[in-house]
Amino acid sequence: KRVHPSSLDLFNKLKIMRDVLLRWKIGGLNRKLQIKPKSWEEVEDEEGNVSYECTEAQVILKWGGNLTKLGERQAINLGQRLRHEMYPNSPGGGILRLHSTFRHDLKIKTSDEGRVMKTAAAFAKGMLELEGEIPPILVSLVHKDKDSQHMLDPTGNKEVKHELEEYKVRINENLQKDLDFSNTTTEEHEQIVGPTSLVSMHKALKEVGNPRKTLFKIREVIGELLEKLDEMLGLITSGDENKIEGGEGLKGESELDEALSGIKLYKGETLLELTERWRLL
Repeated sequence: KRVHPSSLDLFNKLKIMRDVLLRWKIGGLNRKLQIKPKSWEEVEDEEGNVSYECTEAQVILKWGGNLTKLGERQAINLGQRLRHEMYPNSPGGGILRLHSTFRHDLKIKTSDEGRVMKTAAAFAKGMLELEGEIPPILVSLVHKDKDSQHMLDPTGNKEVKHELEEYKVRINENLQKDLDFSNTTTEEHEQIVGPTSLVSMHKALKEVGNPRKTLFKIREVIGELLEKLDEMLGLITSGDENKIEGGEGLKGESELDEALSGIKLYKGETLLELTERWRLL
């Protein structure tokens, strides 16, 4: 059946909710689902007993992204780099000589987002030169208790929140500047980025070149991607939809259309979810 254009947005949101809820087993690491009653109706039974029934509810579904293999590798490399800089290889064994103390006392605190917890565990794996998979490291070293959350979340700290907002404004102003970083002076570099000792940030901005032009280019590329995704979504009919539920890809009109039918989406993400995620940017 065709969906009326006026209901298409709601229909797509319901499909995304279905896909997210069906993708994994229910668990706090990947998803959070909240149902809040908004309106109540008084109901009286035959015996005169009065009760209340919910007539309207708000459904809130939150799901974090997945840590990719590239992201995991980058976190491990960052941990290894920190280990080499703090404890260079030496006859004493470097960080490995702290096995009985530092390793056991180390506490890594994160938010309760699944991808953040996995990133922290991957960092610990590289820093402590641990063997094995990420989940056991996450369980033993990564903490997400209420105290950790309070320490990481500046919501209740007005001074910290004020500083965060101030720096966001400065970053936004610098990213909007229509200038080429390679043609600016050292003083201008420091005004935009900070001290020259922040080597990685200066190097990154040099790669960016002109921040404003680069932002427009990114927006243009994302727009082209969305056009292609919308075109692919337009080929989906009610009968074809089942072909992508498991992340198997989208079937085109032609039997020889391997470019469409061969699509594999990461972690079983559907084409609709992928499109809406990019559209939010």
